[in-house]
Amino acid sequence: MAKMISPTFSRKKNQAEWNLRVNRLGAVRADLSKDLHLSEEGCPTIQPYFGVPEYPLINFKEALSANCYDYWVHWFIDDVFFEQIWNPKYTERDIEILCKFRGMFTPDFTLDPRLSQWQEQFNIFRSRAVGQLVQRRGCVVIPTVGWSFRRSFDYCFCGLFEGGTVAISTNGVLNNIVSLRLFMEGVFELERQLRPEVIFIYGDKIELRTKARQIWQPNTQIARLRNSDKKTGT
Repeated sequence: MAKMISPTFSRKKNQAEWNLRVNRLGAVRADLSKDLHLSEEGCPTIQPYFGVPEYPLINFKEALSANCYDYWVHWFIDDVFFEQIWNPKYTERDIEILCKFRGMFTPDFTLDPRLSQWQEQFNIFRSRAVGQLVQRRGCVVIPTVGWSFRRSFDYCFCGLFEGGTVAISTNGVLNNIVSLRLFMEGVFELERQLRPEVIFIYGDKIELRTKARQIWQPNTQIARLRNSDKKTGT
């Protein structure tokens, strides 16, 4: 059974700034939403994939100019590098490019305590929507799952089914003890609600207390930066 998105919205925090962003990006996208398969409460659904990536990863920004397609596309980069996927000027073109690759993870739009609940829910909606649009063209898709505070546990797993493979990121998790604690609580909720067979982990290696098989992929860009800092003594 797919997890449903919470109907609870808070529209007060950063409203003016968010409205400006919505207008600039054409973010409402009713043209896409009308044809999506949605859960009862309005979240696009993603069918589970029972498998693991067997090819190297490439991020979305690099994928747009790639001349080889034997990669899986990931979105574990700053939102500014892939916001265009929701812009009517680029959506169709970018999806055509994505479908040339071996597979992809769904976009990792930001979930952050500084955002209101409705902003987080909108970012989840967009992630699932892009995944479904690609999946409906016969392409392989693994859902990316993220969360912020405990409040997000009510909606961050929306549109997903039990079993299969999911992807998560540990980028920034080790910055402080609070981040690590919330991350581990989210992993517990992930297993409780979705019971995945495989968890694909991108970023710092953290041992998870889960029954799922764990596959770890280091963030090579951050690793290069850390090595560079060590060599320069910074």
